[in-house]
Amino acid sequence: MPPFERYTGLLQSAGLFISGMIIGSAIFLGIYHHQLNTVLIQNRELSDENDKLQQDNNTYKKTRNQQSTVNQIDVIVESSPLNPLDKVTEQEIEKRVRNDLSVIKGQKIAVIAESPHVYQSLLSKKTYRGILDKDYIVNTKTMMLIQNELKVWVIAEEFKRTTM
Repeated sequence: MPPFERYTGLLQSAGLFISGMIIGSAIFLGIYHHQLNTVLIQNRELSDENDKLQQDNNTYKKTRNQQSTVNQIDVIVESSPLNPLDKVTEQEIEKRVRNDLSVIKGQKIAVIAESPHVYQSLLSKKTYRGILDKDYIVNTKTMMLIQNELKVWVIAEEFKRTTM
């Protein structure tokens, strides 16, 4: 067995170097994960915005000669201050609400103005399932028609199932 008393300084240096490599790689992976998460969220936001703009463009092409129809739907998702929603969840809820309200696009504004309660009931206590492994209940807060644009404010809350 070789005498390790001669190599104590070398062993300590090697141990310090290896532990520094481990700590440095852990810090690097933490920073890398944070940056990757930020890029993925931005990618999802831009993808959703691109889909929305393409839908609005297609609707506009169909109804550009008609002045009194709904051409655009904007959805604003609000959450309770006690349980705020993250950005990805808000975007997914906004996308699903916009898809549910897509039947309104191309409709005459006069028809919507005559019976807004029918369109508000489309979102009354609607449950959206499977958004990041959670379910959410959406209620309409306000609907406004401004020229050719329908603005909808909704309140989203996490659906909590009661177990017996």
